[in-house]
Amino acid sequence: MLALLLSLHTLGRSLAMASAERLAVPECVSRAGGWAGGGSAREHGGVSPGVGTEVREALERVLPVLRRAIAHATQAATPEGLRAALSEVFRLVEEAWGMPAVGRDVAKVLCDVIRLEGGLDLLLNLLYTAELETKCQAGKLLEQILVAENRDRIARIGLGVILNLAKERDVPQLAQSISGILEHMFKHTEETCFQLISDGGLDAILYWCRWTDPAVLRHCAMALANCAMYGGQANQRLMIEKKAAEWLFPLAFSKDDELIRLHACLAITVLATNKEIEKEVERSGTLALVEPFIASLDPEHFAREMLGSSDNIQGRTAQDLQRLVPLLDSSRLEAQCIAAFYLCTEAAIKARQKKTQIFSEIGATQSLKRIVCYSTSSTTSSLAKKVLRMIGEEVPRRILPTVPNWKSCEVQTWLQQIGFNKYCQRFLDHQVDGDILLRLTEQELQKDLGMDSSITRKRFFRELTELKTFANYSTCDRSNLADWLGGIDPKFRQYTYNLLTCGIDRNFLHRVTEQQLQEDCHIHTGFHRVRILTAARETLHSPITLQTTSNGTDVFISYRRSTGSQLASLLKVHLQLHGFSVFIDVEKLEAGKFEDKLIQSVLSARNFVLVLSPNALDKCMEDPECKDWVHKEIVTALNSGKNIVPVTDHFEWPDPETLPKDMRAVLKFNGIMWSHEYQEATIDKIIRFLQGRSSRDSSAGSENGLDCLHSLGQS
Repeated sequence: MLALLLSLHTLGRSLAMASAERLAVPECVSRAGGWAGGGSAREHGGVSPGVGTEVREALERVLPVLRRAIAHATQAATPEGLRAALSEVFRLVEEAWGMPAVGRDVAKVLCDVIRLEGGLDLLLNLLYTAELETKCQAGKLLEQILVAENRDRIARIGLGVILNLAKERDVPQLAQSISGILEHMFKHTEETCFQLISDGGLDAILYWCRWTDPAVLRHCAMALANCAMYGGQANQRLMIEKKAAEWLFPLAFSKDDELIRLHACLAITVLATNKEIEKEVERSGTLALVEPFIASLDPEHFAREMLGSSDNIQGRTAQDLQRLVPLLDSSRLEAQCIAAFYLCTEAAIKARQKKTQIFSEIGATQSLKRIVCYSTSSTTSSLAKKVLRMIGEEVPRRILPTVPNWKSCEVQTWLQQIGFNKYCQRFLDHQVDGDILLRLTEQELQKDLGMDSSITRKRFFRELTELKTFANYSTCDRSNLADWLGGIDPKFRQYTYNLLTCGIDRNFLHRVTEQQLQEDCHIHTGFHRVRILTAARETLHSPITLQTTSNGTDVFISYRRSTGSQLASLLKVHLQLHGFSVFIDVEKLEAGKFEDKLIQSVLSARNFVLVLSPNALDKCMEDPECKDWVHKEIVTALNSGKNIVPVTDHFEWPDPETLPKDMRAVLKFNGIMWSHEYQEATIDKIIRFLQGRSSRDSSAGSENGLDCLHSLGQS
């Protein structure tokens, strides 16, 4: 068996991922009959003595059945017999994943056995050679067994098979399983992510983002989140170039599936933490959806739903959760918010499994406590507190952020919270307030306050540096120097008070020398001084872009939230990719200023796209006082002479007499019927309607859509 595996491994490494129509597939996959048979089943027959009793009992019951099913699959004489055997293997694996507490351990062993018994290579061969029905069943099983070692095997010998199938994008039966397989493979390595992006895997995921199948969209959202989290900065840049940030908008805007929205929000947030692409991510508009969405969720209810799903009942591994810790430590509030929510749902799952120690092991506990102490977001702070309570950790008290204004008593509270009670009296005797605390030197700490141990002083300054980093300096920082320093690097906020007490603000910083930063402002790290001065001089010489308020957006999209939100978000992405600036409200409707803002957005837009989804105008029919939002938007667009383009989706035109008089004129405009099957052709027609008013009223013109999108002609 070992010799066979080594042979397969050697052959697998010869895979050449060419850019041709179909990618090369190694001989060990494309040939038939090269898998281990019943003999290897006896070779791997024992259950490891190191496993727990419950796991051992489950494996002793399931493994013989699994091996028989694999043997039947490898020896099947008919397609029907083969599919029956695959179905039995799938059932066993699915049931294992669904076992409470020990499911991950049991399923992991089954997945390993399937690989060692030759089942993984069999599945790859079926995906390469079998007819559609068997391919679909093989893909469905492969998606279920992609634990780390099996991902390694696929990366070595099977990516060509998967990517060739990804090119067959318009086969719905395959899309569910192939998108699921890609979701798992984006977690493998940065190199694998690059290969998937280069050879069409990401293009396929972005293509499927336009579909309406919840299972496919869920895989797409999770694939993009995995690519962002595991792919590294170079692949994140490629995601931006492929317009992934824009395609995340309809996923994050989806009203049908909260899991889709959560992972779309996770993907966009991870991308936003990459400073090199932060501005492009912000321009997509998707980032604005994150905090309102997270604030609307109940993490405990969400966890219960995940526990009821066979795909999520085991929660995430420590390696997966480890990826969230940098988000907790990020300077972006969206990143802190979504990481805290994700960990909150995982804490509920891990508490049930009695595995809460995982949070300390991955270093999340201290980051969560830091958020409770310093976060300015009540949503994020509340989520962090819930996690700490669920895992049995002490919840610290919130620290008042205006440290420069602290009195001695507030310094005492902070000392107690960080575990320096021993020195409280000395600080009190010297009347150390917030101002003095922020300017303490090591010499003063040792001689005046009696902190003799150098290790203890290092611990104290570590806590003080954190306090300086998260403090609010608004009462003394008129030029917003703190946020400017944080924009260079979040940890540079610690230098804010040193600079301010020397009389330095943002407007004067470019005149300061490196020596003055070191001697007067006590910035002792030379590289930090260089970065601060470089940024100050770049700001001084950078051109100032003037924006006039008269330049409104190209398109305002009006839609009925209950039935039209998905199409509205899809239209936004398509139009943006064709060069249009688009307004679509993503806030909860409120009275007062929001109404004024919405009406002003209609007035400032050049075009008005009206999404007419099922029953979109029903609320307008009994609204003579024009209180309905869609009614208001339509009337505003009519009265201001906007270029109105109705887009219908399973919409039945009402009798004009049933509508209020002030909006009946909208029925006279030529409508465009939306086609999910021929989206590009429909978009081309919409663009012609938008451009038809006059060339000066449209800013369209750049053809910067996804590489995988091609015009399908006129409809």
